[in-house]
Amino acid sequence: FLLSAGPAAAIITQVASLAGLTQGPYTVEDFEDDVFVAGATFDSTSGTVRGTSGTFSGFVTSSGTFGLTTEIFPDPISITFASPTSSVGLFFGNDDTCCASVFDANLDIFDAGGLIGTVSVTANMNDFADQFIGFVSDELVTSVVIRYGSGSDVGLFTFIDDVRFNVAESVSVPEPATLALLGAGLFGVGWAQRRRKAIASQH
Repeated sequence: FLLSAGPAAAIITQVASLAGLTQGPYTVEDFEDDVFVAGATFDSTSGTVRGTSGTFSGFVTSSGTFGLTTEIFPDPISITFASPTSSVGLFFGNDDTCCASVFDANLDIFDAGGLIGTVSVTANMNDFADQFIGFVSDELVTSVVIRYGSGSDVGLFTFIDDVRFNVAESVSVPEPATLALLGAGLFGVGWAQRRRKAIASQH
């Protein structure tokens, strides 16, 4: 018989600040020029555009003057990594008092098989790009998506700045190897016993 275990759930730990990003070194994209750093692709349904902090986030960003936004709100922004990552952090903004109630910024996290988790931060509603959202993971991550609210319920342009990501150094093992070793051991014991019986019957 074959012993098997289902895949283990990814362990995703949300971090509250840059200090929590401990799986470096990290690559940083600050959007201050027209050339994106190698290793990440930024996209949205309506397309992305570099925007100034004065237009989209009340003149306050985590650094510099520019960030990245979308052509149409409330499009989310997706970030796809050329090599798997295990840790991502970024600043977001444009948390205007547009809405009937306070909303969350959500960072959906994907591996090669699909969505593996979401981390969220409640918007502080101050119209500045001064809030951080990030995580570290024990699973390889291929892309993330930042979105406000749950679809079209937040009428704001998503605005991000200072995106940080690492390149994961190893792959976690989703299935315990001990079960496979146990199965092989049981097979070996059974085979050895049959072999001894066969030799004894010949004498």
